[in-house]
Amino acid sequence: MQRARVLILWNQVDEDVVDLWRRDGRRTPDWDPTKIVEPWDTVLEEIALIEQSVRDGGHDVVTVNIEDNFANLLGVIEKERPDAILNLVEFFHDDLEHEMHVPALYELLGVSYTGNRPLALALCQKKPHAKALLAGAGLPVPRGIVVDTGQAPPKDLTLRYPMIVKPAFDDASGGIDAGSVVHDRAALEARVQLVVGEHKMPALIEEYIDGREIHCAILGNDPPEPLPLYEMCFKDGGIDNEGRALPHIITYRAKWDPYSRDYYAMESKCPVDDLPPELVRRMQDIAVRAFNALGCRDYARVDMRLSAAGEPYILEVNPNPDLADGCAFAQCVRASGRTYAQAIQQIVGFALDRARNKAKREPFPSEQLLREYLAKRTRSAR
Repeated sequence: MQRARVLILWNQVDEDVVDLWRRDGRRTPDWDPTKIVEPWDTVLEEIALIEQSVRDGGHDVVTVNIEDNFANLLGVIEKERPDAILNLVEFFHDDLEHEMHVPALYELLGVSYTGNRPLALALCQKKPHAKALLAGAGLPVPRGIVVDTGQAPPKDLTLRYPMIVKPAFDDASGGIDAGSVVHDRAALEARVQLVVGEHKMPALIEEYIDGREIHCAILGNDPPEPLPLYEMCFKDGGIDNEGRALPHIITYRAKWDPYSRDYYAMESKCPVDDLPPELVRRMQDIAVRAFNALGCRDYARVDMRLSAAGEPYILEVNPNPDLADGCAFAQCVRASGRTYAQAIQQIVGFALDRARNKAKREPFPSEQLLREYLAKRTRSAR
């Protein structure tokens, strides 16, 4: 691979909670002092590993935390003039909706970057919009409706219980906890009011698919490659820190809080080795079709559920999923036979290829007409 200048951009303002855990010497959860919590990497350590992976690929690397400052973001791009940006910015000004605006800036500046384009990021963040497009493409999604802020679920709701209620525009399991799955009208109305009240956004209500949760990571373009499947295995009888029974869902604390009971109510498995090969191929095909339907690029993860009848349903599509070494995407990468560094280098390579091929793009129709007209004028003047 040709040597290039790669700028790694990320955004962190608040103190890292992992640093606080370490300083406080937290080794065990409060509810069970016999359990030893495995150490987590700080964000800075995760970024350092990604940086080393890019360096090992033979590139010059500059890594910058933009610290939620637009001047920092614009200034470092203008100063470094990179061949490509490894984009790890997931929010701006504490607003997840700004995630899409950061790569939009890269595009306006004409700088190649890794990962998904603004439209794909916007669509996937708006869960109801993404589900509508997936359904329109003939892909299986749970039946559901959206309840806007200030409203209640319609009385003639035709969905079957149990249902799951989620913030319609959040990600990373935000707003998901033990009370998200509801079994009757009273619980449904209370949960909807909680979501629209606390999260200040519409609530997405869907029929709950009580089955195995399987994720399919995708890497690459032309064509996208589905990686070996990953399963989040749920344990029966789990409870949360408040003593509530945990349904088989990935709550916010299960994903981000290793000191919570939620975290210990599930475990991961990759690859998934007990599914029929034809079902594996079907789920990978569904994932690739979903990736294409939402205009994804470079890498993504498609989360699915298997119904009791063995039918897969798409829960959501995650563009630019977490690239940390211990995350689901990294496990799928290793199951595919790649090293972690090879996958990071491959993702950077996609952006560098786009930079090199930029001049080769096809002209827009208006450009073509202009070229034809100017050529005709030149011939007439001879």
